[in-house]
Amino acid sequence: MTSAGYSNFIESRRLLEKSSLSLAGGISSHVRRASKPFPLFFRSAAGSHVTDVDGNTFIDYSLAWGPLILGHSHPSVVGSIVDQVQRLDLVGAQHELEMQVAEKICQMVPCADLVAFSNSGSEAVQVALRVARAFTQRTKIIRFEGHYHGWLEEMLIGYRPNQLFETIQGNDLTPSFKGYDSRICVLPWNDLSRLEDALKKHSSEVAAIITEPILCNCNCLMPLPGYLEGMRDLATRYGVILIFDEVITGFRVARGGAQDVLRVTPDLAVFGKAVAGGFPLSVVAGKREFMELIATGSVLHAGTFNGNPMSLAAADATLSVLDADSGAAFQRIRQTGERLMRGIRDRASEAAIPILVNGVGGAFHVAFTKETATHNYRETLVCDLRARDKFIESMLSVGIYLLPDGRWYVSAVHGEADLEITLEAVQSVVESYRDELMADR
Repeated sequence: MTSAGYSNFIESRRLLEKSSLSLAGGISSHVRRASKPFPLFFRSAAGSHVTDVDGNTFIDYSLAWGPLILGHSHPSVVGSIVDQVQRLDLVGAQHELEMQVAEKICQMVPCADLVAFSNSGSEAVQVALRVARAFTQRTKIIRFEGHYHGWLEEMLIGYRPNQLFETIQGNDLTPSFKGYDSRICVLPWNDLSRLEDALKKHSSEVAAIITEPILCNCNCLMPLPGYLEGMRDLATRYGVILIFDEVITGFRVARGGAQDVLRVTPDLAVFGKAVAGGFPLSVVAGKREFMELIATGSVLHAGTFNGNPMSLAAADATLSVLDADSGAAFQRIRQTGERLMRGIRDRASEAAIPILVNGVGGAFHVAFTKETATHNYRETLVCDLRARDKFIESMLSVGIYLLPDGRWYVSAVHGEADLEITLEAVQSVVESYRDELMADR
């Protein structure tokens, strides 16, 4: 198989070495370290394309790990930011954009009676957990293996548990995790009986259940039929706050997020990434009875950059574009993504390469496995990561830029030409796999 040649990325490699002298690891986020052949440096981008410092231009399906729902430098977002920075950049006080964006989110998101702004998904999760604990006067949180709820210490427990040493101990709330926090219970996802057993035993201690409604951080796994509905019913029955982490799915998979598509309404939800089209903004949205704890000051919510005019100008523009023409942008994203998913499956099948494509049009994942379905984190551990890495690196060599974990994000500006070029690239790469497999035999 043809690999991306290191000689194609000479300037990126030089800059990474230089950056490492002053910047820890030469990068600003740990997850970027996984990029193959190594983290690249980029110089410019527009629409669905990005160009690196060596002059290589790629069709971009990473979209900055998800935020660029309208692609790079969308004219509406750029125009809004330019206008805003000339009028009011940062004031540390109130401005009308806070109200405008809040109203739009409340109109679009089923669970949103009130919202609160922060800057990152990690921050928004902490606010939502604080609200849940204050409302219920309980401390424990149920979360699920493989789900990502930010990088703060408490919520990293169970994100990537080791299959051998970090096992769930029955239905108890005392799993043997390294760095264990007694307030966190980690359960397998898509198993309603395990959740019910845990709640029966410990409902008086549990403040909240937090889940990604679509497991985008682990192979874009979908909830089994009835699972989220059952979770909603259990949360109501036991007086537990249900929190959806829609940092990825929000304003990406549908107008009102995954809760809109899946028809399950949580008590609270957190959003980030796509909401501001590439600018740092996160949102806690929820039912009035819970969000009033923030409104009254019963729950502390503070931050110099919360609701800053620049991010809200970007959000105002992004949400306006997404909501125009009854959400036509979402339809384009979904249709483009679904065509990509089908095309990748078909070409891999023709080449006799076993893959599994999970997810929805705006966010999906390509795994190399003989399994015909995976439903939770542990079931994904059989996937061939070596084959995945070779595929991603080979796609890079033919002009397609992907995330290192196998996720694909689709924007509103990925067009027909992008689709055709991408599927031609997929066919070329999987045919090289087939040739390699035949040679091995």
